[in-house]
Amino acid sequence: MRIRLNRVAAAAGATAVLCAGSGILAPAAAADDTRKNRVLIVMLDFQDRTHANPGASKANYADRYFGAEDSLKSYYDHVSRGQIDFVPAVSEKVIGPFTLPMSGARCQARDIRKTTQALLEAKGFKNGEDYDSLSMVTPRIACRWSGLATLGGNVSWIQSPSGSTNQGVLVHEFGHNQGYPHQRGILCKDGNLTNCGKGKGLMSPMVSGNVRYALSATQLIRSGWLSESEHQRVKSSGTFTLRPLYGKQDGVRALEVPLGKDKVLLEHRPPTGGLDAGLGGVYAYRVVNDNYANAAQIRVGSNDGDGAVTTLSDAAHKLKISVTSTEADGAKVSISLNGKAAPSAEESTRTLALMEPIEPTDPPAPATDAPVVDAEGEPTTGDTHGDHEDHADGAEDGHEDAPADDADAPGGDAPGTTSEDGTHTMGSATDGTHLAETGGDATTNAVIATGALGLLILGGIALKATRRKRTHH
Repeated sequence: MRIRLNRVAAAAGATAVLCAGSGILAPAAAADDTRKNRVLIVMLDFQDRTHANPGASKANYADRYFGAEDSLKSYYDHVSRGQIDFVPAVSEKVIGPFTLPMSGARCQARDIRKTTQALLEAKGFKNGEDYDSLSMVTPRIACRWSGLATLGGNVSWIQSPSGSTNQGVLVHEFGHNQGYPHQRGILCKDGNLTNCGKGKGLMSPMVSGNVRYALSATQLIRSGWLSESEHQRVKSSGTFTLRPLYGKQDGVRALEVPLGKDKVLLEHRPPTGGLDAGLGGVYAYRVVNDNYANAAQIRVGSNDGDGAVTTLSDAAHKLKISVTSTEADGAKVSISLNGKAAPSAEESTRTLALMEPIEPTDPPAPATDAPVVDAEGEPTTGDTHGDHEDHADGAEDGHEDAPADDADAPGGDAPGTTSEDGTHTMGSATDGTHLAETGGDATTNAVIATGALGLLILGGIALKATRRKRTHH
């Protein structure tokens, strides 16, 4: 008993000093905390359409999925801070090409999946045992999308007309597999949260497939990639420091403000580590029914610009949010709840109970019967619709060849390539962004020092108990 108490006291004291000196931000995940996602890439040919150079395509796919730079793996390793790792399910990384007994002149996504899964089962591959995600790569077929995926599932379809694929397409489609629909937006005139209409979102590859941008805080929360100390809820009026979402500083990265049954979630997004170029302010999202994945970015005044907010208000809930400063290492946000004026930043720092941590939840396991995502990023009632996206090489020709009577062919004209309509922006120079180390210095957020104080108290109790034990002996 004496030994255990000594160890508790020493550990508590050491941990409290660590928390007080460097905050309680968890660094990149340890190896045993990383969730491995084994991706089985299957090259597919058709009776009338095949890969022109299978060897070169196979090498390209392996690099775009698993390469050290500009890949699916490198992007998610960066934004999740090592909490998810996309790895090959087989030693050769890519299998195939296998020729399916069907024509590529029709868009038959459902039949492609069923036939491929039957082929894999015949070869001894079992879903969940031998692989976690199935990604089927085809030459150009009659579908109008460049990528398609199940929402919250583990299946993706990727078109590769030129024999190479695109990082932005992969990041977007595997984002759907993570449970992210297309990033939505709402436009609130004059920052009034009771007067909002349809807007647009810009700060996520789940809008345009543009990997210059990192994931939003709402998407990180959906995946469980923010710790308790990083995701906190405001309990009382105060002035808070919001640290860069992808910086190395300790502190709060996602600040949640109650709004009746809903909530407003705030993040600070300066350019960091090669991502989010052109951003730099505080961005806000409205979350309904704890559905973080489907949160809508709040824009003020117009749909122009990147959507950074400075003032938001809601008279019915007596809420006012004001961004008082934005610096590279943090933004100051003044929040008035229930009509009570926010104290100064100095007064807020001395008060340790203005926020409460929100425990991260584990994301749900991929559903084997997950719906395919439709053009708006919402689940369909069946299994036959996909993202209306342009081909990875930016080509438009061939889109009108999809027969209108095919159950799998999306209806209507294919949308354009701008980020305003929820489609990918393919073929641009920005799609291959190099992901470097995140920048920023290490600072301490005094507002969340409660944990350190508690640990010091625990250490004192343990030491006192140890001394009593020694006296008794």
